[in-house]
Amino acid sequence: MSSQVAVVWDGPLLFTRLIEECGHSCELVTPHLLAAPFFRRRLNGLVVPAGFASSRYTCILSALRAIKPRIQRYVQEGGTLLSFGAGADFPYAYDWLPVQVFYQYGFATTPVRCHDNNPFVSIIEDGIKEVSIDGILNTSSGEKDSQVILQSPEGPVMLEILYGKGRILVASLHEYPSRRFVHEFCACEGEGLL
Repeated sequence: MSSQVAVVWDGPLLFTRLIEECGHSCELVTPHLLAAPFFRRRLNGLVVPAGFASSRYTCILSALRAIKPRIQRYVQEGGTLLSFGAGADFPYAYDWLPVQVFYQYGFATTPVRCHDNNPFVSIIEDGIKEVSIDGILNTSSGEKDSQVILQSPEGPVMLEILYGKGRILVASLHEYPSRRFVHEFCACEGEGLL
């Protein structure tokens, strides 16, 4: 069964094609459309690509902040949100999320350890021991429903945070996810109104 997924970006990008090639419907949502009061969609998944906080590449951060209450409702109703690394030296780049996630900017290639019991470890291909990242992630100590999925020696590089009936995935990986992960992400039960 096909899932409805939206990718937030200023213009076309290859990430949408990856999702479509995996058999799922994918819509590109621009910042202007996202912030428009008439825009409403029922989605299984919402993706915010890497570099979303870098004003040199995109202007989606202000649109995400403008719809923070809608994002909160979307996840709370059962939607799955996937955000990649902010790509800018801005510790509070995730302030549009309904939970606190802190970001320490820095590109690196690093070894990672996986949390074997989480299906989203499939974001990297089997057997891969090193990944490219653009930062380290942390949640506030009050986020009791968060789990580290991928851990580098410097700190977490992928988190899952359960929120309401949905979940938030934050990954500072600076590479495309595996096809297996796209299937896992798109197969998540639940949807929300964005």
